[in-house]
Amino acid sequence: MRRLLLVFALLLAGCAGGQHGVNSAHKEAIKLGVIESVTPIEMDASSAAGSTAGSIFGQVGGASTGDGRGAVVGSVLGTVLGGTLGHQAGIATRPGLEIWVRLDGAEQSTYVMQPGKPDIFKVGDRVRIVSKKGSTLVELDTQTKP
Repeated sequence: MRRLLLVFALLLAGCAGGQHGVNSAHKEAIKLGVIESVTPIEMDASSAAGSTAGSIFGQVGGASTGDGRGAVVGSVLGTVLGGTLGHQAGIATRPGLEIWVRLDGAEQSTYVMQPGKPDIFKVGDRVRIVSKKGSTLVELDTQTKP
């Protein structure tokens, strides 16, 4: 049974690695525009470390609550409860921005949420929206003249 679980876990880990090839190559995309509004926001800066540690301690504590089925039930409940409490303890925020940009040649606006302080951008600034490797950021456009 343990071997079966180990094989299953290894198969899942292999599938989670993603695909590598021509179609999955990360491309960089740049769009130009003008800032319409900048709103300060609070962004989630927590990590999964608190949840993981809480789950481990909860599982160990729960497993020692009884014998047989009681230990299994205690282990499962301890894992869930410990993970939840660990996640709540690890929640943190950091300053961020919601930036609305009117793209050149487009009738609609788009927005990006990113870390930063409100004094970085002003309404009317020329910017580039740079998308690469799965993330999108707004940068001041110092190369294009209005």
